Amino acid sequence: MRIDISKFGATLVSRPLGREAALGLMASALKPLPEGELIELDFSKVLVLTPSWTDEFLQVLHANYGQRIKILPSDNPSVRLTLETIGEPTE
Repeated sequence: MRIDISKFGATLVSRPLGREAALGLMASALKPLPEGELIELDFSKVLVLTPSWTDEFLQVLHANYGQRIKILPSDNPSVRLTLETIGEPTE
């Protein structure tokens, strides 16, 4: 399942909003997720992404879905540097 992260906004900047986004995603889009299906996170339309928002968002998802999380590559320097800063691999 591919998730367009820009549905949470173009500017993603705070830890509380990152947690809120992850919990909302789990309650709606990921609730019917079949066992074993990958969750592809697409940050391509996000303009600004901070380590705090991303760290909180991904901590919640990793705690619940582990290795099923895949972050898609992005050309956006803000996204690339944020993911690099928090040590998240992209493909």
